[in-house]
Amino acid sequence: MNFTASSIASITGGRLVRDGGPGWIATDTRQIAPGAWFLALCGERFDAHDFIPQAVAAGCAGVIVERPVPALEPGGAGERCGVVQVADGLAALQALAAAARDRLGRGIPVVGITGSAGKTSTRVMVVDVLRALPGGAVHHTQGNLNNHIGLPLTLLGAPGAPEAPGAVGVSAAVLELGMNHPGEIRLLAEIARPTVRLITNVGAAHVEGCGSVAGVAAAKQELFDTAQPGDILCVNLDDPWIAAMPLPEGARVLGYGRAAGAEVRLERAWIGADLSGALQTSVDIQAPTGRIRAVIPVPGLHLAQNAAAAAAVGVALGLSPDLIAAGIGRFEPEGMRNRVVKIRSAQWGPLTLIEDAYNANATSMSAALRTLAVLPAPRIAVLGDMLELGSAEAGVHREVLEEARGLGLEAVLVLGERMGRAAQAVPGVRAAATLEGLLGELAALLAGRPEVAPGLPAPGGSVLVKGSRGARMERVLEWLHGAEQRGTERDGAK
Repeated sequence: MNFTASSIASITGGRLVRDGGPGWIATDTRQIAPGAWFLALCGERFDAHDFIPQAVAAGCAGVIVERPVPALEPGGAGERCGVVQVADGLAALQALAAAARDRLGRGIPVVGITGSAGKTSTRVMVVDVLRALPGGAVHHTQGNLNNHIGLPLTLLGAPGAPEAPGAVGVSAAVLELGMNHPGEIRLLAEIARPTVRLITNVGAAHVEGCGSVAGVAAAKQELFDTAQPGDILCVNLDDPWIAAMPLPEGARVLGYGRAAGAEVRLERAWIGADLSGALQTSVDIQAPTGRIRAVIPVPGLHLAQNAAAAAAVGVALGLSPDLIAAGIGRFEPEGMRNRVVKIRSAQWGPLTLIEDAYNANATSMSAALRTLAVLPAPRIAVLGDMLELGSAEAGVHREVLEEARGLGLEAVLVLGERMGRAAQAVPGVRAAATLEGLLGELAALLAGRPEVAPGLPAPGGSVLVKGSRGARMERVLEWLHGAEQRGTERDGAK
């Protein structure tokens, strides 16, 4: 959305030092182009005021600063840029985002999604479903822009002219709300003011910042606590933490899940193969408006719960069962989240990979392991540390490894101090001290070498790679894809 210099000053409570042309708000000089206003944020480890000369060189319309900068003074390179001085850059960003939300108005649905796991997959499904709304343009969170900076930037990225409430070119907005401590969801909800609110689940994620799973539940509940009369709350009745949450008066409640009382009821979910042999997940959902039968083009029974959540949002906004099913059927995983791909290596033959290295907690680990369990054998789980679990850390890691062994997987490899300690208590789990050691073990398993991998039926098979972002498990994926490329090069040289 575009803002004039005077509106920026008014919204932020800042001082208009020098006028400039209208433009959008950016906080990264790499995104600056003529017409942008550069907002210089300050943090513990950075001060974006240092990058104002780059913003000026890129042709910005103006800058939003906390203090005078020499480059903006008369005789400086930016003497013709607009300048608004504010007391706090972050507070200014959030105030501008709240103003952007005002321009959307109540006529355009804004969906707010939080939860311990499945936020992104659910958001992607909801976006696909809501493309059936008149106009079909859905503005939504990109990547991990879901925190106190990312969510404001998402709202500010919605199309719209300056001083034109309601004049936006979208039919809906779908926003992820992330957190790692109490109070953050409340802040984000007050900025975004969703008209449809959904909590996917509550689990052992961000326990370090919230103290316990009960603390996590209380932090997630802030999304429901801040609801206004007329807002719609999509409630996962299968999650005991969510089902027990008190709900504000005046909000419409739409329950979903397998529970008998769910208005949008997930009756059946199963994994099968299409005509080409590719695995997919089918769901059968009964809604007040009719039956929703959809096929998700990737395997994963946990995706059925996400589909029920997306269906609940679609029902809440008046879409027909056929349109909801079609939207669910367009789902594709985003980034390194539960993405199932097939590669072929000269050494190991065909491999099925579950690329899920973006993040991890107990709930998402369990879901990924259960997906691996239905893929072709031999099935190898390669797991890295889960972070931000606080005092629950040891128990959660051990429980994940016990589940992996209980699923009958042919091999479980782990990397990281936390996984390594847990592996000592779970027989049959192979712990590597270094990445190089892990890759050596994995190569031997994939090759089916009997002295290293007794009982593996054949080379190849299926591999899950998962861990928290800080575990950097994408390095394993890079190695596997590198092996595919090396095999392709050798085949081409023959």
